[in-house]
Amino acid sequence: MNPPGETVPVSRPGAFRTAARLLSLCMVGEIRIAIAGVALMLSGSVLALLQPWPLKFIMNVVATKKSPPEFLIAAQHLMAHLVPFGHGKLGLIALLCLALLLISLGSAAISVVSTWLLIASGLRMVFKLRCRVFEHIQRMPIGFHDATTVGDSLYRITWDTYSVQSLFNEGLVPGIASVVTLLGIAVVMVGQDWSIAVVALIIGCLLLLLVRRLEKPTTELSTRVHEHESRVSTRVEQTLGGIRAVQAFGRETHESTRFANQARESLKANLRLTLLQTGSQSGVAVLLAFGTAAVIWMTARRVIAGELSPGDIVLMAGYTAMLFKPLETLSYTASSIQGSVAGAIRVFEILDKKSLICDLPTAVELKSPVRGEIELDHVSFRYRPEQTVLRDVRLKIPAGSSVAIVGPSGAGKTTLAGLILRFYDPVQGRILLDGSDLRDLTLQSLRRQIAIVPQEPVLFDVSIQENIAYSRPDATVNEVHAAARAAGAWDFIQALPEGFDTTIGERGVMLSGGQRQRLSLARAFLKDARIIVLDEPTTGLDAQTEADLLATLKRLMAGRTTIIIAHHLHTVRHVDQIVVLQGGEIIQTGRHDQLIEHDGLYRHLYELQSQPHRQSVEVS
Repeated sequence: MNPPGETVPVSRPGAFRTAARLLSLCMVGEIRIAIAGVALMLSGSVLALLQPWPLKFIMNVVATKKSPPEFLIAAQHLMAHLVPFGHGKLGLIALLCLALLLISLGSAAISVVSTWLLIASGLRMVFKLRCRVFEHIQRMPIGFHDATTVGDSLYRITWDTYSVQSLFNEGLVPGIASVVTLLGIAVVMVGQDWSIAVVALIIGCLLLLLVRRLEKPTTELSTRVHEHESRVSTRVEQTLGGIRAVQAFGRETHESTRFANQARESLKANLRLTLLQTGSQSGVAVLLAFGTAAVIWMTARRVIAGELSPGDIVLMAGYTAMLFKPLETLSYTASSIQGSVAGAIRVFEILDKKSLICDLPTAVELKSPVRGEIELDHVSFRYRPEQTVLRDVRLKIPAGSSVAIVGPSGAGKTTLAGLILRFYDPVQGRILLDGSDLRDLTLQSLRRQIAIVPQEPVLFDVSIQENIAYSRPDATVNEVHAAARAAGAWDFIQALPEGFDTTIGERGVMLSGGQRQRLSLARAFLKDARIIVLDEPTTGLDAQTEADLLATLKRLMAGRTTIIIAHHLHTVRHVDQIVVLQGGEIIQTGRHDQLIEHDGLYRHLYELQSQPHRQSVEVS
């Protein structure tokens, strides 16, 4: 059974099936350009098949008295009218050298155009795949993100997605070109001497068997390399994300050691892969050298016996080298495909995860405006089978009222708020909004009615204007300014050098805690949702800032259904209802004055926090 909010994995197919699946997914919209590029590349390959022939004719002109073919004689007569050195053997050799040059220039020009088309197409596939993976990851449920490091997701988006370009530009395209070239060379060689062609093809088959034998270990080692590189990325992200703690506790050396250990494992995996690849390439080189020597020896015997001309040695040697070149390319292509499949597998590990938190086929839009009545009907929840967080919770929150969820650490307060936002679904029971089960509503329409002010404000490295407008991108400048005034942020924003255009750094590091929280409140004011979730937004603030912020919060809460996750009980004395959780169960409910009269957990916590030099009771 999958944990609530988690994902359903899909079984992993073979390497070449994975490669074919990824290419078919990303080649949509690129097929015409890809066909044009491949067609050009094939025409260049066909043109390149003519290269050995001028060399054969040159050798025959130099070494024998045999007359050249009629078409060469006709071409030489034509050239003799244009240049003074077009007569005799030297004129014929000049003509053949010119033909060799034109063949090379034409092949090179075609290669430039086809390569540009195909590389550009491959890069566009990377772009599409990156966008698709990013879109999928950010829509995965909170349970997925809780279990997956940011560094791993980052590596899959930025590096594993390049697998599609490798498969296309280093796998599919050269594979097609090599097969066509191989067939063309085989036909020509068989036409010249079938026995020599058979020897060359036997060597080629041995080469393919070697490549096939190395497929599995190469794929496995490539996968390990990707996994270790992902861990290195995760280590960097975690260390730099907590750089203040690292420096404050003087843990730079410790973190450097941990990073070096991760990087060393990645180095070892890379070295093992490199050793396998270089070893296989050496085996390929030996086979190619053996095949070339065998073909030249057999051709030379036929020349000595008078069965072939001296030029045929050059021709067959040239075609043998050309025959082994596509075979060599195919061997490297297979290796490249196997390495790229490791990244493709990691991409599909993400894309194949199906979120359990999604819109049902029968889900309907939640119509605005909502009243905001929330009811938890026998709700139970657990992250894992052995870890029950909430047990049979029954709670009704009238529309427009305020309720505080309090209790010791691990009581399930944050989980309860997450269920209302439908970050997770209950394993038992249901949550109703205005009488409708949340699972019967579309996620977008539900979350449009809820604004959240988290304990740690979530701010981005963009301008203050953009940060506030994040909750309502279509808001006008005047609406953003009005929200800033309502949140008490106007004065400090105006004091900044660039006002609302000021960029505040990653996570708002250029602002104080109180200023960051006011921007978070401004975002909630701007959204103007009927339901507000407050995760103790005054934690960590000084007394004066906290008092000012509480006054702002009262304005935000007015007329709205408000759920407060309370860390400090003195901040929730005036709410309509206080719910005390312990061990995932509701053990007390009532107003502050009612609960304080009874000898229960609430009074115990309140008195503990009211003592001089009290320690704040931290909760999740």
